Amino acid sequence: MTDFPEAELARIKSNIEAKRNPMFKGESKLYVGNLSYRATEDELRDLFASKTGEVVGEAVVVKGDDGRSRGFAFITMLTKEGGEAALELDGTDYDGRDMQVSKPKENDRR
Repeated sequence: MTDFPEAELARIKSNIEAKRNPMFKGESKLYVGNLSYRATEDELRDLFASKTGEVVGEAVVVKGDDGRSRGFAFITMLTKEGGEAALELDGTDYDGRDMQVSKPKENDRR
């Protein structure tokens, strides 16, 4: 049996408590670019949660060969409203860089 990451278990528990489908993964997935290579998932989750609403997923994209950040990530907000609020962080200084926040291209095709 495979162990679930702690963040996945917390998300499933939160969904059950809110009477949502346990596998619900949020309504608003966003691209976050122009990040410092030092940016971590925990830092991004804390930043977005403190300013825009509940974050239900975060993933800093890393290079396969050495595990170094590629300078961008994806954040998933629980609600559409949280996603709209997160878009307002576009251009915000984060660790000395102007962070880019936008909807991924796949969301534009809907």
